Amino acid sequence: MVKKPSLILKNVIENMLGEDPLKINDLPLATVPDYMRKKGGFWYWTGAVASMAFVYQVVTGLLLLLYYNPANAYISTEYILNNVPYGEILLTTHLYGAYAMIVVIYIHMFRNYFIGAYKKPRQLQWITGLILLALTIGVGYFGYSMTGDVLSADATDVGRGIALSVPVLGNISEAIMFGNGTNTSLFIRMLGWHIILAALVGALFGFHFYLAEANGIMPNQRSAKYTAPAVEKDKPEHKAWFPYNLLFLMQLGAFAFGIFILLPSLVDGLQVLNLGVPAIFDPFPQVSPSSPLASFVPPYPPWFLLFVYKAVDFTMFNAFGGYSALVASIWFGGLPLIYFLLVPFIDRSNNLHPLSRSIFTAFGVIAIIYLILLSAWGVLAPGIPINTTDVTYVLLPPFIIVIAFFLLLGHFYKKGAFTPSISKISTSFALFMILLIVGIFEMAIQFSSIMNGLNASNISQLGIFGSATAFAAFGTMKSSDIANLARVDEKPVKGISISLNAAKVFVSILFIISAEILWLMIQANPLNLVQEAAFGVGLGVLLIIVGIGIRIYRLAYYYE
Repeated sequence: MVKKPSLILKNVIENMLGEDPLKINDLPLATVPDYMRKKGGFWYWTGAVASMAFVYQVVTGLLLLLYYNPANAYISTEYILNNVPYGEILLTTHLYGAYAMIVVIYIHMFRNYFIGAYKKPRQLQWITGLILLALTIGVGYFGYSMTGDVLSADATDVGRGIALSVPVLGNISEAIMFGNGTNTSLFIRMLGWHIILAALVGALFGFHFYLAEANGIMPNQRSAKYTAPAVEKDKPEHKAWFPYNLLFLMQLGAFAFGIFILLPSLVDGLQVLNLGVPAIFDPFPQVSPSSPLASFVPPYPPWFLLFVYKAVDFTMFNAFGGYSALVASIWFGGLPLIYFLLVPFIDRSNNLHPLSRSIFTAFGVIAIIYLILLSAWGVLAPGIPINTTDVTYVLLPPFIIVIAFFLLLGHFYKKGAFTPSISKISTSFALFMILLIVGIFEMAIQFSSIMNGLNASNISQLGIFGSATAFAAFGTMKSSDIANLARVDEKPVKGISISLNAAKVFVSILFIISAEILWLMIQANPLNLVQEAAFGVGLGVLLIIVGIGIRIYRLAYYYE
């Protein structure tokens, strides 16, 4: 009988270092049900992906710190790109890694919000997660502003304006955050705050991880019967953390790091080919603020702060005079954060189903719509003042529609109208499909309208139809899945399986491909932008191949 490779490796390690040298089996790491490692299980691991992005940021950030000079921020940034071996990959993947981390944290937050993961016993875990989001955005802001290019100057100017508008302490807060007015003090402050906030993220993440392990991962809502507290403690039928969860996390990490490196490397290649990307997502710094070309670069802030920066342009806040920027930031940034911080103490029921707490679900959907709408508005009309009539026309209709829609759905849910049946599910699927088709058609029309001229009408309609399309796509997918589950008269579909011999063949092919890619990567010149981009693409693909190899191994040897 052929031993599993994992058993062979385990025997070798035990012979060299003794049994369990890392004491993995002694760690109080929670086990999880098998369904969390199978199809659809990714949504239980979004926090893990965010932590992987953070690790990548720390490693690349420390390497960049060796070359960054706050006294000549723009020059040192250009030096890293053009003169440091693999500096282009380091800088651009560090930037896109930050973007990925922010996106994943948002996904993690809203996913947990909609399933009620802020309820007991996870109230403190939820609060620390929100603080981590705020700190991560702060780290991203100061990191974005460290390049010294014209976009950095624009972001800094708005930040200064907000800091100066703080009552009584405006000058002090501006000096603490942005220095004494010289470029050197400005970028020293930027670097300092970037490191301080990153350290706070690391420390708070440790506490957040401890709470997650102590509370246990939140189980499937159905198994929890949509009732809090939903706790999935270790059970005898759960498989050991090693090797099952460890291998799954290694697979997830390989895919995550591969994507972190692959995407910006592809964008780098587009830049070299003069295809490029919009300035707001450009991984390369723009021109210096002193360049004659600086006036041609739109005044974009970091994309993850577009919703707040656009709010500063709303003329309705002009009534607050010198405090207008601060009030706008608090209204669209601070108040939503306060609401999400307080929601565990406002929504004190034990209900977990989104429609049993329809008003809270509606507020979450509105938050996403406003986040997207204001961000898109900031991209399409950066720095352009918006009058109160247009703001009302854009933001009020989604609020009314979403609140009314979810209150109606919540009413029907409480009446038992959504008890699954094949006829109901089939009807829902058809309606969602019709809505999806109409939504896509209308979105295309609104995009065409925007190309011919931007106004409040086409922006608001794009937001409404975009939200309806996203909702229809999600509903179509879910109704299709539920329909498959509801067909109890059919035999269950057997999961994907693979024989050991087939796995060996696949892994051998992957090894040959990897060796060829590695050989080509070795030939690359680390100072040639084209070859460096190709190196990054190769490295990203190699990591993804590693993830595929681990996936095949898990499928062949552990049947999951």
